[in-house]
Amino acid sequence: MSFELDEDTALEARSPGVYAGTITGRWMVGMGPMGGYLAAIILRAVLAESPLPDPVTMTVHYLARPLEGPCEVTVTTLRVGRGHANFRAELVQEGEVRCASLVTVGRLRDAGPFDFQPPAPVVPEPGESIAVRRIGEAPTLWERLETRAAKGDDLFFLRTKAGEAMTGGWTRLADGRGTDALTVALFLDCWPPAVFNRTMQMDPIGAPTIEYTVHWRNKPSSDWCYGRFETRTLAGGYVDENGELWDTSGVLVAESRQLARYLGGRAGPAESP
Repeated sequence: MSFELDEDTALEARSPGVYAGTITGRWMVGMGPMGGYLAAIILRAVLAESPLPDPVTMTVHYLARPLEGPCEVTVTTLRVGRGHANFRAELVQEGEVRCASLVTVGRLRDAGPFDFQPPAPVVPEPGESIAVRRIGEAPTLWERLETRAAKGDDLFFLRTKAGEAMTGGWTRLADGRGTDALTVALFLDCWPPAVFNRTMQMDPIGAPTIEYTVHWRNKPSSDWCYGRFETRTLAGGYVDENGELWDTSGVLVAESRQLARYLGGRAGPAESP
């Protein structure tokens, strides 16, 4: 069976460290493809080069808005050690670097006797949560995802008044594909920005991501994952967001941090990241 995420991140090796792919229109949000989808494309190329199986940390800088159409990912091996391998990757279109990334790959170990993590969110199971069919202005993206909100206040467009800049909910891929490292990069970037719960409105240009970092902590044991996102600072036209991703067994799968452009409703021309 073919799954959309695998089709839309598929790459063909052209030469050592060089991969050709296509950015499709199925993961659009706002005025371009979502950053988590672009990260998944880059990560697939890096994993194809890596002798080790599990991404540990990845940072992506979005330099210019990618376009729907052909792309090329170039991967440079910086170092390969016994426990970790380090890579630099660039996503290029029309001769321009659109995304630049640093990735460390290693091997995630089974739980040890001294492991600890934050307490898992206490929320209803996916089947007992609120089904969300369409969010904001991204119907194409949300056709790809099945989503559930634990309560109405978790989403700005279901709220009756402004609240804390926190959001979250359950997500899985609508076509039945399981959750893995690529999906984690997607899920930590797919929920409406937490700042919208505070402002109660979308920015005219959305909230285009400038920098996105993911830390993988454990392999997920379920297709459904619960994302919890919080913004602590909106200042100078930029907003942060911290994310956590949990599986249904209460295991912390990954953490993320983003910096995005946010004009807060002020008028101005549309801008690229």
